[in-house]
Amino acid sequence: MRPLEEKLKTRIREAGPIPFRDFMHAALYDPEHGYYMRRVEIGARGDYLTSAHLHPIFGELLAEKFLALLRDLAPPWTLWEWGAGMGRLAADLLAALERRSDAPSIRYLICEISPHLHQQQRRLLGDRSHVAWVGEGDLAAESLTGIIFSNELLDAFPVHRVLRERGQWRELYVTLRGETFAWTLGELTRPEIARYFEEIGLELAEGHIADVAFDIVPWLRRVAAILRAGYVVTIDYGDTADRLYGRAHPMGTLRCFYRRRLVADPLSRVGEQDITASVDFTLLEYAGRTAGLDVLEFKSQREFLMELGLLERASMWLRSAPSSPEELAAQLALKHFLVPGDLGQAFKVLIQRKRADGSG
Repeated sequence: MRPLEEKLKTRIREAGPIPFRDFMHAALYDPEHGYYMRRVEIGARGDYLTSAHLHPIFGELLAEKFLALLRDLAPPWTLWEWGAGMGRLAADLLAALERRSDAPSIRYLICEISPHLHQQQRRLLGDRSHVAWVGEGDLAAESLTGIIFSNELLDAFPVHRVLRERGQWRELYVTLRGETFAWTLGELTRPEIARYFEEIGLELAEGHIADVAFDIVPWLRRVAAILRAGYVVTIDYGDTADRLYGRAHPMGTLRCFYRRRLVADPLSRVGEQDITASVDFTLLEYAGRTAGLDVLEFKSQREFLMELGLLERASMWLRSAPSSPEELAAQLALKHFLVPGDLGQAFKVLIQRKRADGSG
């Protein structure tokens, strides 16, 4: 038996069913056996791909946008990336900034909880003096001017699986039937979720499951408190609440990936498969309003990159014949950003702003 499975089964035997949110958190982030705490691989050989692994054009265009945003702020400037994966986006961003003669000195911070990914990032980024790894608690309130950003971070926040049953809010828990993990219903562990749906005026259909990563709310408030002035940029797979929790997703948006294959059962292969859910961008806006953040931009990743010159930059890449299999693969990867309905449409970009006076 897998060690993490036994650990969770012991917990359930001793204390009863646990919210799926706790099960997912353990499956991904258990210090010894969690999926992200082990030797997770991201990219062509891993369980999933990110935009940064497809082509360096993503980091190049993001660098252009970040420079434009930073120039509206008083220096010194900081970029703080949360969950940097293998470090590919950081490497592309830094390389693009270093090529710019007009780019000022920018401190680059990374927050990474996975020891394995931390090592991969250090190996890739080298000994740049302006790059440092910090924990959330290492920075004081209002100590940072710049941009706090993430790319495919929040879709890995654990979710509360909630539904309406005979007009009452219920939550999915994990229990045991014999020696097998199974679903059961229980009370809401966070009544704030019901208040959130009420405040945004959204009624969940009877029996429909909503996968709500409510941990995003306290996280965003903590992050915003560290920001003196600047921006929070979120790039992730997701949509607005009305689309995520509507009739198009009656069973929720939870997905699992194992060796690049979609897996149906989130209660299997505990600690060995990725578990993810679409990000509720309405929830980010909702949390931001009480954290001094207003919405500057919200659009699809494709639209965002197009406005930054994706077509022009892509044509430069495609103009020359590939001289290696790697170059050919890079050229083919560009279609993921260009084709409507591919990654460029499924992913969204949200930019929230905090002014120096603390207002949005």
